[in-house]
Amino acid sequence: MVSVIIPVYNVKDYLDECVASVLKLKTETEILLVDDGSTDGSGLLCDAWAEKHSHVRVIHQENGGLSAVRNRGIQNARGSHLLFLDSDDFLDPEETDRMLGQLTDSTDVLMGLYNNYYTSENRYAPESAAGFLSLSGTVPVARFLEAIPADGSSCYMTAWRFVCRRAWALANELLFFAGIYHEDEEWTARLLCKAQEITVTDCYFYQYRQARSGAITSGVKPKHLFDSLTIIRHHQTLEKEHPDNLQYLQRRQGMLYLNCLINLHTVQGAEKKQICSQLRQLRRCASHMSGKIGKLARLCLKLTGVRITGMLLGAAKKIRG
Repeated sequence: MVSVIIPVYNVKDYLDECVASVLKLKTETEILLVDDGSTDGSGLLCDAWAEKHSHVRVIHQENGGLSAVRNRGIQNARGSHLLFLDSDDFLDPEETDRMLGQLTDSTDVLMGLYNNYYTSENRYAPESAAGFLSLSGTVPVARFLEAIPADGSSCYMTAWRFVCRRAWALANELLFFAGIYHEDEEWTARLLCKAQEITVTDCYFYQYRQARSGAITSGVKPKHLFDSLTIIRHHQTLEKEHPDNLQYLQRRQGMLYLNCLINLHTVQGAEKKQICSQLRQLRRCASHMSGKIGKLARLCLKLTGVRITGMLLGAAKKIRG
């Protein structure tokens, strides 16, 4: 049985579509709806689904954030494997069943692909997954990591693209780091460092809703940058523990560092000063920035330093729209 963990927070306009997509699965599942203190009636919708379906369970808690919700789901799941689903997204039932059909009792980690879904246009666009599509079946993690594009921005390391065996996840302390943004980036790095093998599928099972008003991924706040810098430091700790994954971890650090530089213009005052200071301390990450923008950023850093590089990259971002 697969436990589908769905964090719920003020998503009443999307929750029914999300839950209904899971109920269409032929694979044996339980649905864990973890209501994170919703104030818009989403919690009542959760209760209504549980009343109709015996394999839907609801947990209500005070607002604690996405990591806390997922951790609560992991700790209360009854299935052999875990699948994470954000409540404003949904599954393709046929593709999900096809993917989950490749699970065995010994599968620690399984990976699938996703479509971007544009609600206003009712349009689906598959992710760019050329590297992953070159793989099939169960492969060593080292081979999988080699297939991840050097340009990290074109390959999202999201928790919901991975299905993992619950007992293995708990044995390896794979709970989410609470209280930060970009928790998926932190968690998936540990996941991939702990795994020896991964089962790769070509199933576009996950439908990732884009441009939803109020989504936690909309807008950049100073905390986004501070938390990205925290994750870089976590990755550097993993370097020492998992030297075989050094190249992958450094690429992810380069991506996070570049994103901080690009968004530095959104921060002002004392917070900007603090972030600039941390970026200088982590300057070695700049050598791992990839792509044309990464190359430009490295040149700017060499000539002008962190603060002006951030200003120039911010201006370029505004011009690009």
